[in-house]
Amino acid sequence: MGSQNGVTKGASHGIGHVLGGTAGVPHGYTSCIMLPHVLRFNEPVNAVRQAWVSEVLGRPGEPAADAVAELIGRLGLPLRLRDAGVKAEQLDSIAVGSMHDRWVHTNPRKIDGPTTVRALLDAAW
Repeated sequence: MGSQNGVTKGASHGIGHVLGGTAGVPHGYTSCIMLPHVLRFNEPVNAVRQAWVSEVLGRPGEPAADAVAELIGRLGLPLRLRDAGVKAEQLDSIAVGSMHDRWVHTNPRKIDGPTTVRALLDAAW
């Protein structure tokens, strides 16, 4: 629904598409795993918006990435790629493939190539 209304999704969503297609990770899990890392990456360009997230989650003043990761952990959902069955040898392919997903290119902070995606994947490993 969001994309039909002009709402972009960003790198967490785009990388999630490739994680699902390459490693068979369910899309909801890809969001749980990638979102905290993408939030950390994006914080320099959207800190004010992220502060709203922290506040809504009852963690004002804390990084949104930490508040979101804590919520995901409390729900018992995976926080690491390896816990969702992603193999280390798949990470380069996922990084390259992610650059072909349109949502990666709508990320608030520019994703300038597979090296940036690989760094996000490494953080989530």
